[in-house]
Amino acid sequence: MNSDMKERIIFHIDFDYFFAQCEELRRPELRGKSVVVCVYSGRTEDSGAVSTANYEAREYNVKSGIPIKLAKTLLKDVPQAVFLPIDHDYYQMISAKAMYIIQNYADKFELVGVDEAFIDVSERLNYNFIKAEELSTKIKQQLKNELKLLCSIGIAPNKLIAKMASDFRKPDGLTIVRPDEIQNFLIDLKVCKIIGIGKKTEEILNQMSVRTISELAKLDIYTLTKEFGKKNGVYIFKASRGVDNEQVIEDGSITQISRMITLKKDTDSVDEMLVDLEYLCKDVHKSATDQSFSLKSVGITLILDDLSIRTKVRSLKSYSTSYDEIFKTAKILLEEGLQESQLMVRRLGVKVTELVNNKGQDTLLNFMD
Repeated sequence: MNSDMKERIIFHIDFDYFFAQCEELRRPELRGKSVVVCVYSGRTEDSGAVSTANYEAREYNVKSGIPIKLAKTLLKDVPQAVFLPIDHDYYQMISAKAMYIIQNYADKFELVGVDEAFIDVSERLNYNFIKAEELSTKIKQQLKNELKLLCSIGIAPNKLIAKMASDFRKPDGLTIVRPDEIQNFLIDLKVCKIIGIGKKTEEILNQMSVRTISELAKLDIYTLTKEFGKKNGVYIFKASRGVDNEQVIEDGSITQISRMITLKKDTDSVDEMLVDLEYLCKDVHKSATDQSFSLKSVGITLILDDLSIRTKVRSLKSYSTSYDEIFKTAKILLEEGLQESQLMVRRLGVKVTELVNNKGQDTLLNFMD
């Protein structure tokens, strides 16, 4: 096959209801219950917004962005509904482990967020879409076996269609859109399924009697640029035809590695936390060395008994790969953090940041929302 005729094979991997799924991993007894992860504002007990809801909660119309108070009203007749505060450090830890697995399958890896990534697997599959299903099954199986994580994967010749495909069957979905299937895949979808078309743009298109992508594809580029401007108009014109030449951007790896555990009992004693601190430091050190990283900063995270969060970070004098330096610095930070908090610690975390590949490549991506 002529190299110019080869179609790329792009995976979009999206972790289903990620924050709530992480909470189910931490507390397996939550499985089957309505789980709602919230960003609390702190003004009142119910002030704030929903960050993520699992599928059991979504059945009651609980979704991201709605007020916590409304979510509790929707779930008032669900006795086992659980509302939890968001825990970025823990989700980041799970994400880092998952992304490390995914990177090992990729020719190119692009992190999009804490719960999604693109990979280009064209070369390792020799541009053969028949092999794509087998590879995606391996990825899903390893994530399930090692981390008990579910994800949905979309496979297509470009990033746009791959991302739309990953949203097509959830949870734990797999959708493959081969080059000659793009038009049939798009034809009946609503225009809002195109990445970047939000509610306002959808309303304008509806006013133009355009509701499906097939109807959108009938509009000429002049009409679209006149209505939405040159940049957006050209994008919508191409997207409605499944055209996207954007590359998977191999722009590095993780910028921080973190681990966190729940203590056996709440404590304010450094001595009672030393075994856990050693475990955490060894874990992040192993992860860093396995990935050939040197580090410049060490940090700790304390989740206190009132669920407040305290973090402390210290930069080292130079880049290091030393476990002893990680542990020594983390212990000092823990002692300082306990003196400042005056509260009992429920959960303890250690992280290393400012990572640099030992071969000289800076790591640019991070695993925060």
